[in-house]
Amino acid sequence: MINKYAKIENGLVVNLILSTDSEISSQSGTHVKVTDSTNFAAIGYEYNSEKNKFKAWQPYPSWILNEETLVWESPVAKPEGAMIWNEPEQSWIIPQ
Repeated sequence: MINKYAKIENGLVVNLILSTDSEISSQSGTHVKVTDSTNFAAIGYEYNSEKNKFKAWQPYPSWILNEETLVWESPVAKPEGAMIWNEPEQSWIIPQ
């Protein structure tokens, strides 16, 4: 089965690789399997080995990092439906 792996160097994702478990074990370096429980991974994201989670960049200055999940959260709960964040107003708006 093909899985997505993140290559980690100095705590950062430097590459993303599609590979089988047996093939990735023969590669040099540290590789972490990307799953729903590890969060989404992209090049440049941080990897926390203690939590086995990837952390994205802060999307807006007002957003707060959930220290348990390592997911950035808006200061206002997102309503249902298609919405975009309006940083100056600190609110969700319907895209036009």
